[in-house]
Amino acid sequence: MKKAIGIDLGTTNSVIAFKETVLKIIRNSDGEELTRSYIALNNGEPFVGQRAYMIIKRALSSTFQ
Repeated sequence: MKKAIGIDLGTTNSVIAFKETVLKIIRNSDGEELTRSYIALNNGEPFVGQRAYMIIKRALSSTFQ
């Protein structure tokens, strides 16, 4: 059987899955299957996912799309 990797870079959430014999969703570093599609810099340090979303919510006036 062929192996496959699927990556969904959605506008709200992103997810990665791997299939060898059965489909398996890869969990992020927080243990979640879905990762928020956000990237933030805080004092030059990059953040992704839920952590980035929380930083952006606190600093809406300095956020751009």
